[in-house]
Amino acid sequence: MDGQKRNYLAGTPSGALERRSAIISLGPLEVLVRITHSGVCGTDAHDRTANCGLGHEGVGLVERIGSEVTAVHVGQRVGCSFQTHSCGCCPECITGYRHYCHRSVGQKYGAEEHGTFCDYAVRHQDYVNPIPDALESKHAAPLVCAGITVYEALLAANTQSRDRVGVFGLGGLGHLAVMYAKAMGCAVSVFSGSAAKEEDAKKLGADEFHVVNKMKKAPAVHNVNVLILCGGDITDIGLFIPLLARRGRIVPVVIQTKPLKIPYMEFILPGHQLISSLGATRENEQEALRFAARHNLQPWTQEFPMTEAGLTSAFAALDDGSIRYRAVLSKELGNEFSV
Repeated sequence: MDGQKRNYLAGTPSGALERRSAIISLGPLEVLVRITHSGVCGTDAHDRTANCGLGHEGVGLVERIGSEVTAVHVGQRVGCSFQTHSCGCCPECITGYRHYCHRSVGQKYGAEEHGTFCDYAVRHQDYVNPIPDALESKHAAPLVCAGITVYEALLAANTQSRDRVGVFGLGGLGHLAVMYAKAMGCAVSVFSGSAAKEEDAKKLGADEFHVVNKMKKAPAVHNVNVLILCGGDITDIGLFIPLLARRGRIVPVVIQTKPLKIPYMEFILPGHQLISSLGATRENEQEALRFAARHNLQPWTQEFPMTEAGLTSAFAALDDGSIRYRAVLSKELGNEFSV
């Protein structure tokens, strides 16, 4: 980034976009993306009062590029996720794990940053990812963050096709975890607090479905090699130990502030592992999108117009839990944000 503070969020009247585009200055390695779609994530709902630009699952067309940009070209379709830059020289950055950089900046944590509920977004060329032609933009948007997150989690657990993958929580993240794990050749078990989701789980490719009361121990299936925790407010890892095969790997991908309780001997003796994974390497970001295109993975989306009213409706649907399973704002359904 060139260090300038920018905020090109909602508020561009229809017909003024070209004028706005012309006056936005770009650094030599920056890209101007005209947003056409943006996923609406649960994190956005949590951050509505956080004084930051919302939206981190943007897809759009490159409209202009800086003088030294080589990674993308004008007219190319790209995705913009939560991270916008890192230091580039620490051990995490040089080994590919820039999302763990101590100077990593995302949509919430820097004054320079803006989201993707907007007409235009400015990104460094290293923080946009090409969208494969086979992916529709309404499907690509949730994959830019949620899809990448579960794909990285599966890789972090060294998931193999011979493994049984358990997915706890069949929501926006969980339904994508089922898709990716099944496409990797794994057997998939879904654990949900809602019996009503069994039909959805089977349509997504799950081999087994179990109803779990989070206040009690899970059913003793003892056959899950990799367990991806996608449900919210997880406080006791002991609840999930009955699900695990020996040397089971647990990967939480939920955002929460509550601490985790881990029963020591019950966890250590079978050789279980708790693996942290959040975000993805640049390589895996792009591979997750290519993998989805190769296997025709299509998130279950509900589209809303990219307008103030559309965003209000999307947040309301997120709040009442009626989204099955990702909300997407679309310029194809409505005009640009207006004041």
